[in-house]
Amino acid sequence: MSALQPNTRRGRRFAGTAPSSKLLGATAVVSVAFLGANALAYVFTVVAARQLAPASYGELAALLSVLLVGSVPASGLQTATALRLGGRRGDTGTLARLHATSLQLGVAVCVLGFLLVPVLVDLLHLPAATAAVWLAALLLPQTMVQGYQGLLQGAGQYRRLGVLTLVFGAGKLVGGVAGLVVGGSPAAALAGMFAAAVLASACGWLATGRPGLAGGTRAPVVAALRAAGALLGFAVLLNLDLILARHHLPADVTGEYAVAAIITKIAFWLPQGVGVVLLPKLADAGSRSRALPVALAAVGGLGAVLTLGTALVGEAALPLIGGAAYGGALGSATWVFAALGTLLALAQLMLFSGIAAADRLATVAVWTAAAVEALVVQFLAVTGRLTLVSLAGTALLTAGALVATGLVRSRRSRELPAMTPDGMVPAAGP
Repeated sequence: MSALQPNTRRGRRFAGTAPSSKLLGATAVVSVAFLGANALAYVFTVVAARQLAPASYGELAALLSVLLVGSVPASGLQTATALRLGGRRGDTGTLARLHATSLQLGVAVCVLGFLLVPVLVDLLHLPAATAAVWLAALLLPQTMVQGYQGLLQGAGQYRRLGVLTLVFGAGKLVGGVAGLVVGGSPAAALAGMFAAAVLASACGWLATGRPGLAGGTRAPVVAALRAAGALLGFAVLLNLDLILARHHLPADVTGEYAVAAIITKIAFWLPQGVGVVLLPKLADAGSRSRALPVALAAVGGLGAVLTLGTALVGEAALPLIGGAAYGGALGSATWVFAALGTLLALAQLMLFSGIAAADRLATVAVWTAAAVEALVVQFLAVTGRLTLVSLAGTALLTAGALVATGLVRSRRSRELPAMTPDGMVPAAGP
């Protein structure tokens, strides 16, 4: 029996089998794992900043930003894979097709990365192509890891998912630091991370029951690419206010906004386990209509507590995070950033629901929200009315509008089946 089958006994979908207590436990396990992985990534940036000269660290930071963009197809793969298994039993053939999809997409992204090496060298003013080459190579095992994470997530194997997430995060930290110590360069750090990703990929293959390869991958590849398009738009929206602050506001003010944005990231990342556990349930229309309101309420409730706590701390919030130099411009308005993070977390849940329901407007809505936010901020800047508060307020209203439109579309799509008998997601709308 496959390692992914225990939660799909008798052909039943995992979406309706786990009691609420198990779901709470799964959410806690996944949340701790993802927070731990993010903490390990933060530790690596601190170590790299201390080990490398400023110019070399700037090179590494730029390459890691490119890696984030290159990882978007892998995120779409994980999402589509979890949805596919959430709607069907994880039989050997299905697992083999999804495994082959991961390999195909990983190879494609990796090859594209190699083709873009000269562009990266020129665009980022790299002293040599070596670091960009290692970055391109890293895309293959990283995509495979996220494919295995999707298999575990879709089958409800959350403990294994948590362990694999931590193994991957710890491996990148150890490999990256080892590269810095041995080679003392961004290229060496990325080479170490590549080795760690290969090891994590092997662990993922074992954790998912050593799936084979099979044909018939067109449908899952298309689903992964569609999900990637939506998730790329959301990644842009998630970081857009900070980019706009850097572009339009003075450097010292931008620094305060960046510190305040940490509150946004905390409010956004803290309930991530809810989305991970929820996603497989969204593959079934009936389960989606029951699970989504509960998940929205849980994330909204947690966000309300964080927002209230931030409001009570008031002007002391930023000095607690960044030191006494911060907080003068925002004052007690720091609660806006906690509310923004909460709305973005809710918007992400609605986006997952839209992807599961094949709502093409979900992708359009995310990209439209990003465009509108940029245009409004540009207008405020031109008219001389752009401040930290007005920028954060614009981002807050944009996220709120995105959540509201998502709720409207969710009500409209409740009666649509999420998956057809052949495992395809039907298209909604024209």
